[in-house]
Amino acid sequence: MRPHLIFFIILSLFTSCFDLTVNEKDNNLPNDVRWFTNSSEYVAICQQTYMNALSSMQSVFLNTTNPIIIMDLDETVLDNSKYQIDLFLNNTQYNEISWDYFVNKEISDLVPGAKDFITVYKKYTNARIIYISNRSYATLEATKNNMKKLGIYFEDDIFLLRKDKEDTKVVRRNEVFNGSNRMSQYGPQKVFAYFGDAIGDFPKDTNYEF
Repeated sequence: MRPHLIFFIILSLFTSCFDLTVNEKDNNLPNDVRWFTNSSEYVAICQQTYMNALSSMQSVFLNTTNPIIIMDLDETVLDNSKYQIDLFLNNTQYNEISWDYFVNKEISDLVPGAKDFITVYKKYTNARIIYISNRSYATLEATKNNMKKLGIYFEDDIFLLRKDKEDTKVVRRNEVFNGSNRMSQYGPQKVFAYFGDAIGDFPKDTNYEF
């Protein structure tokens, strides 16, 4: 069993438990979107997760030469609440066409705490981050451009985006572990920590300690 650190960005939208400071233009948005975009609790939860991650990884900075981590992108590093607002305003639901169109606009924001974590992590370790995301591989350049605008793009990081429906996160994680296919030029990687907002972002053989 691999020893992993797991960092879960909690996005459960129990809006009745929170006080919302709502702009007048947001009054008609669904409660979950309003909570995501307006609540101080959401900001605090995300920032606390990333601060805890830095604290937990201090020994790694000192004792490990290549501490590889795997991060999800959407709602873990990139905030796509603008897309959710667009769906509501247009009275529609998620679909791959509108999602890819949004991604190609390169206007996602940052999840609170993500930039500080990534900046410190890269400064002290200079190690690669492997991004495993279900964004379409066709949006790779737009994703990189968006991250450049946000100041979190590093050329040595690795992006394993989804090529097709069979290209699951399990498949891509196994490529990382085995150094196969897209990871053949890097060889097998020992992953120290995972960051995500959904259970599918983590290996099944992990003891989850959130």
